[in-house]
Amino acid sequence: MAIIGELGGSRIVDAGRKESGESIQVPAGRQALWLIDGQAEWQPHAGAPVFLEPGEEVPVLTGPGSVQFLRTSHFVRLQAWDEMGFDLRAAAYRALMESRNQGVGQALAAQLPLQAGQIWVDMGTGTGAMVQALQERAAERGPIWILGIDRASRMVEEAGRHVSPEVPVWYVVNDLLAVTWPEGTFDGITALLLLHLVEDIDHLLAQVYRALKPGGRFAYAVSSDKNPFVHMIMRQVEGPGVFFKRGQAKIRQRVLNAGFQIERTESYQDEIALDTPQAMLELISSIGGPASRGIRSDITPPPSVARVFDLVWARKPGATEEA
Repeated sequence: MAIIGELGGSRIVDAGRKESGESIQVPAGRQALWLIDGQAEWQPHAGAPVFLEPGEEVPVLTGPGSVQFLRTSHFVRLQAWDEMGFDLRAAAYRALMESRNQGVGQALAAQLPLQAGQIWVDMGTGTGAMVQALQERAAERGPIWILGIDRASRMVEEAGRHVSPEVPVWYVVNDLLAVTWPEGTFDGITALLLLHLVEDIDHLLAQVYRALKPGGRFAYAVSSDKNPFVHMIMRQVEGPGVFFKRGQAKIRQRVLNAGFQIERTESYQDEIALDTPQAMLELISSIGGPASRGIRSDITPPPSVARVFDLVWARKPGATEEA
């Protein structure tokens, strides 16, 4: 049996047979190629070619690049369900970031018009910071139903260990871009520190809009374009790559393009203050995407840094209930 340790929670994206001289393209990101038999060569766009042959270890390929088959081969190609690398760091992320992210979630939940019996969805739920904020808010207003969705299974496991029994919560492991959203079903949808990570944001926002009832709320928090914490992280990580797909101004425009009305925006700021620079390095290492690129040791991070977020409350036009 092949060992696919580095791509925990992986899914099959391609399988079959290739003849000698044929090739397959590997897009940007990480994929694994299980060569059942035959021979092949991995040719990355940057770096030296790597000879591939059948065996117990399944190599992880970092694209873009191509696989050239040298003999008739049967293969299975896999892609990480959690491409951002959060799964591998779920426990550390919760220990170091959960209480801090709960503060952002609480600020977002404080302005939501929750009503007893409503159904809310938290996208990219991670270790459950926003779900907990919704639960706390619901305790004041009456019980609601909450569904948390994330493709990183270990993050969801961490969230599931800290569910309050007073407010019903269900967690689902799935890719948000692959979910078949029901139409006009949910009273509200939240996204805490998610939208800057999404590749096809227009598709996701269209699905969110479709899934909300008329008058339903969409509330989200994203990193400010001038967030010192993000700039510190980007200086500290190794190698090229874009973790944050777009800034908050572009996200806002995409939300408006999707048909939402933005009712309120606020800036939220806190500070991460640790005892030593090494503690800050450990915190950066707990964050999926940047940490997967490696952390530079030749730069010393500050022991404290501000975080700045934009909180946005939007609404799908139509009938609504007042808080």
